[in-house]
Amino acid sequence: MTNILLIEDDKSFGYVLTEYMKLKKYNVIWKETASEAISELKSSTIFNLAILDINLKQSSGYEIAKMIKEENIELPFIFLTARDLKIDQLKGYQLGAEEYITKPIDEEILLAKIETILARNKNHITEKNELFWKDVLLNIDKRKLHINDSVLQLTERECLLLKMLLSNPEQLVERNKILKKLWESQDEFSRNSMDVYISRLRKYISNSEINIRNVHGKGFVLE
Repeated sequence: MTNILLIEDDKSFGYVLTEYMKLKKYNVIWKETASEAISELKSSTIFNLAILDINLKQSSGYEIAKMIKEENIELPFIFLTARDLKIDQLKGYQLGAEEYITKPIDEEILLAKIETILARNKNHITEKNELFWKDVLLNIDKRKLHINDSVLQLTERECLLLKMLLSNPEQLVERNKILKKLWESQDEFSRNSMDVYISRLRKYISNSEINIRNVHGKGFVLE
């Protein structure tokens, strides 16, 4: 079952779109506010895609998109909004949106775009507690790294660090972001400690199809 989270505060439009998507065999959970949407994202439900309106009561779809990125939630999202200014579209794509679609919409075109996005992202994640890319699978709950037929037991910090990288393959993960999230400090000791953990992960994945590239002074790219 494909689960789609729809965040839309227009009751009429939200109802029509939800019913249309259900007819197409998608399980749509519709929320009208940002707070309800964030609560749903932190629940046990595994979502495959989020559809975000920008203009919401008390907050915005932009804020939800920022939360998705900051929390490293592996979830593709699109903006579906009446705001059609170029500056809004650029901001949407800068926040990581897969698509920026302006209303009024053609439901068939929307469905085609959704199917394309789902197909493009299906190999990045298997379950909410597992991340998969190329020949590497990370079980987050059990902290186990699977590479072909071998299994390695990771420490909690090793697991969290690899999770950040696997959640953003072929993208720069900034050093300061890692330090802030996992070490809660950016002092010299923490920086040196992080480099040691990166070296460990490089050793663990040395026989896989992926590697961790250092971008001097900026961060790391899993490629």
